[in-house]
Amino acid sequence: MTLGPAVDALAVWLSGGDPAWWAIGLAAAAVWALPLMAVVLPIAALGQIIERKVAAAMQRRLGPNSVGLDGVVRLVVRLSLPFVSRAGQDRLIGRISSLPGMSLFRTLGLGQLAADGVKMLGKEDIIPAGADGWVFRLAPYLALTGAFLPFAAIPFAQNVVALEVPVGALYAIAVSGISVMALLMAGWGSGNKFSMLGGMRAVAQVVSYEIPVGLAIAGVVLWCGTMDLHGIVAHQYNGSWASFLGWNIFQSPFLLLLACVLFFAGLAECQRTPFDMAEAESELVSGFNTEYSGMRWGMFAMAEYSEMILVGAILSTLFLGGYQSPIFENVIVALPVWLETLIHVGILLAKFTTVLVIMVWIRWTLPRFRVDQVMRLCWLTLVPLCLFALFGLALTMLIPSLVMPADAQATILGVAYGRLPAMPHLALGLVGHALVWIVPLALGFLLVIAARRKHGRQHPALTQLTGGA
Repeated sequence: MTLGPAVDALAVWLSGGDPAWWAIGLAAAAVWALPLMAVVLPIAALGQIIERKVAAAMQRRLGPNSVGLDGVVRLVVRLSLPFVSRAGQDRLIGRISSLPGMSLFRTLGLGQLAADGVKMLGKEDIIPAGADGWVFRLAPYLALTGAFLPFAAIPFAQNVVALEVPVGALYAIAVSGISVMALLMAGWGSGNKFSMLGGMRAVAQVVSYEIPVGLAIAGVVLWCGTMDLHGIVAHQYNGSWASFLGWNIFQSPFLLLLACVLFFAGLAECQRTPFDMAEAESELVSGFNTEYSGMRWGMFAMAEYSEMILVGAILSTLFLGGYQSPIFENVIVALPVWLETLIHVGILLAKFTTVLVIMVWIRWTLPRFRVDQVMRLCWLTLVPLCLFALFGLALTMLIPSLVMPADAQATILGVAYGRLPAMPHLALGLVGHALVWIVPLALGFLLVIAARRKHGRQHPALTQLTGGA
């Protein structure tokens, strides 16, 4: 495990020699924790604006379009220039508000972020009389910690990764489990039966859907031969102008299936519609966070949007090439380090922001599942699909021994990717790649035809849900 040369150098400077534990902690916070928070938390905050804009578009209305930065500008000017006359302050506020681009903030409703922040800070922090004070107070901090810690292992660029460990995929799954304790503590500590039921639902859902998430990640680990997230990104580099051809999602239909499973299981982990049964307002008022107000409620909201970003970042890293560009990645790698880093960070931000928008889109498209439907989908559909995909990947890795001569069955060495070494790939060849895609897709097509002959064009369960005959 390494925290990078920047952390090591700063720790040595702080301690004046052999770095002590406190120097390493301060250096890691200064180099990695604070910059990560400066990236993740603002995007999580923007997730609320994205949510409102997408909801407005789905419902044919404008959404936030009137709250700009006028109030923020006025507050800053009034507080920072008390020695200037009120007329002078008003003229300065008018000039700042007329600057190019300021009207865009009002059109997009970005001032709503500042308004929400002031509202959360100004709201009274109420703790119910029957609540367990320490448990009630600690839960939102644990929720935000569990949502934020996995980002330490996510590579944002070749030289931008906080925790480069050989078991990065395992680390991300392990530390995200902290949020389970936060949900149970919030439900139990509130002293409210509706909150308790919401906490129990949330824990049952999150713990269950960690199984398909782990199996989906295990499939990528099996294919790439490493749990190092940086190594998985390097494995997806092919060196041609069409960089996307090396991404895992295009290597096998089983990996494509695992990517879909990871997305929907991640949606359930974030407790987003249609898996938001833990916060069902029609049954549980608001679930585990019913009794929370002010900034503590805001921390749960920030944790939810941070988890959505985390799902997008993990999905992009495992299946969509990570921070790699879909085209001309070989050109980007040859650029100066500072420019290459900026481009790669921007590419990864674009990828997981797209996943975030899709999650929001789904919320305003699908109805909420019942509790039994959520659990049945996990254990009777997603888990078997993961096991089927793992079996298919294992068979795929045996193809070289079936279609190639014995002296050519070894894996081939990939292309070195910047500072990352070349990763070994399977030597499938043209025939092997054809078998990998044609056979599973043909079997899936036959299964669809057989299912339609048995159940008709619409499945009986869907007919029952829609009230059909």
